[in-house]
Amino acid sequence: MSDSGKGNLSRSAAASFLGIFGSRIFGLLRDMVMSAYWGGSGAAQAAFHLAFAIPNTFRGLFGEGAFTAAFVPAVTEKLSLDDREGAWRLAERTISLQGTALFLLIAFVSLVCWGVGQFLPADTREHIVLTFRILPLLLPYALLICVTGAFAGILNSLRSFAVPNANPILFNLVQIGTLFLLWKLGWKNNEPRSLYLFCFCILIAGLLQMVALMIACRRRGFVFHFHLDVQDSEVRGVVSRFLPATLGSGAALVNQLIDKCLVGILGAQAVAAMAYSQRIVYVPVGLFGVAMGIVSLPAMTAARVKNDQELLASHMDSAARQILFMSLPCAILFGALAKPILSLFFQRGAFTADDVAACAQAFLFYLPGIPAFCLMKIAINPHYANKDTTTPVRVSLCCIALNLILNLILMHPLRQGGLALATSITSWCNFLVVTYLGRKYLPAWKMRTTFYGALRLLLAAVLCGICAWLTYHHLAFSWNLLRLLCACGVGGLAYLLACILLRAPEWRDLLLACCRRRNHKEER
Repeated sequence: MSDSGKGNLSRSAAASFLGIFGSRIFGLLRDMVMSAYWGGSGAAQAAFHLAFAIPNTFRGLFGEGAFTAAFVPAVTEKLSLDDREGAWRLAERTISLQGTALFLLIAFVSLVCWGVGQFLPADTREHIVLTFRILPLLLPYALLICVTGAFAGILNSLRSFAVPNANPILFNLVQIGTLFLLWKLGWKNNEPRSLYLFCFCILIAGLLQMVALMIACRRRGFVFHFHLDVQDSEVRGVVSRFLPATLGSGAALVNQLIDKCLVGILGAQAVAAMAYSQRIVYVPVGLFGVAMGIVSLPAMTAARVKNDQELLASHMDSAARQILFMSLPCAILFGALAKPILSLFFQRGAFTADDVAACAQAFLFYLPGIPAFCLMKIAINPHYANKDTTTPVRVSLCCIALNLILNLILMHPLRQGGLALATSITSWCNFLVVTYLGRKYLPAWKMRTTFYGALRLLLAAVLCGICAWLTYHHLAFSWNLLRLLCACGVGGLAYLLACILLRAPEWRDLLLACCRRRNHKEER
C-alpha cells in the first residue's frame, strides 16, 4: 500500500475511532446506570431489552448497514467526480423515500404489535406482556434514528467521521438523565409508569440526534428539503442495491433478533445476561470494526472508481491487520478477566452477584467471535464498493439458517451461553465465506501475508492474556478497579513487546498514523 493511501485511511479511522470511543464510553456509563436501576432479573428490564431490539434491527438494516452500503458509494462516486449538486439531489430524494417508506412500515408494525398484545393468553409471562405494550411507543424511534443514519452517511461521504460517530452521546445522556429523574421521583423499577416514561424519553433522544446531524450537514453544504420522486433513475439504482444489501449486511442483526426472541423463552434473567454481555463485547466491535468499516467503504469506492487495484487491495490489508491488532488482545483479555470486569461494571444497586454469574455465562461464549464481528465490517466492503450486493445475500441467508439450527441445538444445554456460542460460530463462517468469495475484487491482495500476520498477533495476544491473568490473581489489592488496571497495563505492555519481538508492523503503522494526524492538524 502506498504511504499516502495508508495514511489517509488510518487518519480517517483515527477520527472515526475518537467519535465512537466517546459514544461507547457514554454507552457503557448508561448501561451501568441502567443495570443499577433495573437490575438483572425483573420483568421491566427484560421487556425493554426485548422491545428495543426491534428498532435497533430497523436502524441496522434501514439506517446504517444495508442503507449505508447502497447510499454512501452512490453519493461518494458523485462527489469524487466533483458533482456536488448531483450528490445533494440524490441524497435529498433518497432520504425522502427512506423516510416515507419507514413511516408506513413502522405504522403497520406498531398496529400489529398492539393487536398481538391485546390477545395474549392470560398465563403469558409478564416480561412478554410488557414487551408488546411498549413496542408501539418505541418503534417511532426507528424512523428517527434511520433518517439520522442517512445524514451520517452524507457526512461520511464527505470524509467527516467524528461528528456522526459521536452523535450517540446525545442518546446516552438523555437515557442517563431519565434514569436519574426516575430515581429522584422515587419511582420503583418494577412500576410500569417508570418503563413508559423511559421509553418516551428515548423518542426525545432520537429527535435530538436527527436534528444535530441535520445541522452538521447544513454546515457542510447539504440543506435537506423533502422531495419524493420514486421515478428518479439514480434513486431507483440505490434502492435496487439496497434491497439485496438488506440481507447482505443484516445477517448479524437478524441473528441477534433471533437470539432475543429465543432468550425471552429462557426467562428475564437470561435476557439481561445476553443484553449486558453484548454491551461489553460490542465496545471493541464499535471502536475497531465499525470505525474501520465506515472509513474503508468510501476509500475502497474511490479506489474502485480510479481502477487502482493496488490501492484497493492495500486498503483491505491495512484495515484487516489494524482490526486484528486491536481486537485480538481485547477478546483474550476479556476472557482472562471476565468476572472481575462484569462485576466492576454492573454489580451494584439492583444487579446482584447471581446476575453477574448469568451474564458471564453468555459473555465467555461471545468472546471468540469478537475478531469476526469486527472483520465482517470490512469483509463486505469490497463487494459493495463494486456494487455487488447479491453475493453477501446468499452467504447471509445460509448463515441465518446455520445460526437458528445452532441456537436450537445449544440453547438448552448451555442456555444463554449456547445462543452466544452459536452467534460466534456463525459470524466466523460468514466472514470466511464472504472474504473467500470477494477475492475476485481484490486480485492484488496477498491473503497469505495477512494470514501470517494474524498468527503473530494471536500469539502476542495469548501472551497478553496470560500476563494479565497472573497479575490480577497475584496482586494483594482488595480494590477490584486497581487490580484490573494493573493487570490490563501489564498485559498491554506484554502484548506490545511481543509484537515488537515477533516483528508485527501493525503497532508501528498505528503510531505513524497518529503522528501524521497530529502533523495534519498542525498544518491546518
